[in-house]
Amino acid sequence: MRQEPTKRDTKEQLIVSKWLNEMGLEHSREEEFEPYWVDIFIHDLNLAIELDGQNHLVKRDSIRDSYLVNTYGISMWRIKNKTVKPDYRPEFEKEILRIA
Repeated sequence: MRQEPTKRDTKEQLIVSKWLNEMGLEHSREEEFEPYWVDIFIHDLNLAIELDGQNHLVKRDSIRDSYLVNTYGISMWRIKNKTVKPDYRPEFEKEILRIA
């Protein structure tokens, strides 16, 4: 599990990563699933979390998500960056527990 932030880590990735650490969930940031990368991957849940900024294109993301789900059998969860704020944490944790 890579802990040091890279140039590609966003503030939102670091926040979600911190929340997951505090929940005791092992995960990695910027996990590769060729030919793509996912923002966060929770190994035990086989769950990829994508944190979407303003530049995400719905059609392109849908094709990408379908490829990852069908090729690697992982689940995808997309979260808009603008929702990753302290008051979102309870909802985030509730969803993680639901998925688990």
